[in-house]
Amino acid sequence: MEFVLWTGIVIVVVAVGAVIIAAALRGMRPQVPDAGVSRPSPARRGSAPATSTIAPTAGLSPEVTAEIDRLVTAEQKIRAIKVYREHTGVGLQEAKDRIDHWSVSTTAPHTAAVSHASAAHSSITATAATVRAGLPASVAAEIDAFVASDQQIRAIKLVREQTGLGLKDSKQIVESWPHPHRR
Repeated sequence: MEFVLWTGIVIVVVAVGAVIIAAALRGMRPQVPDAGVSRPSPARRGSAPATSTIAPTAGLSPEVTAEIDRLVTAEQKIRAIKVYREHTGVGLQEAKDRIDHWSVSTTAPHTAAVSHASAAHSSITATAATVRAGLPASVAAEIDAFVASDQQIRAIKLVREQTGLGLKDSKQIVESWPHPHRR
């Protein structure tokens, strides 16, 4: 009699355990996304990257896209994620996934400056003339004026803002900045 009771308890425990494991495994199964519907991914650790049919730049103004391009090129991912979230309203995980897979825009007016900033960032051997050529004429003229009037700090700050380069690289660029009045 006691043996039958214990056998029944063991069977019930095993059955309940099997149901719990099956439910847990079913919850881990990848879900097929609904066609044309974009949902933010759940904010869980280890969740899969967000999938969406909306382009990463959909709803972003050209200025915001240019800012994110600049931040991504300058390897400032956290700031890029913040900007993306502020302008799209998506969750942290989706914004991180978008920035991780961000492609620098080829249509934004800042593209030349960004590409030169990237080259300068990846190789210290980039010259100031290369960076200067990639900047808008008004910005280059402003840096020219700062360099000519020995306002290096302001020139360095402007180079950093426009290229996304670090302090050391920006200082090197400004120190070798091509200017007709400087020899």
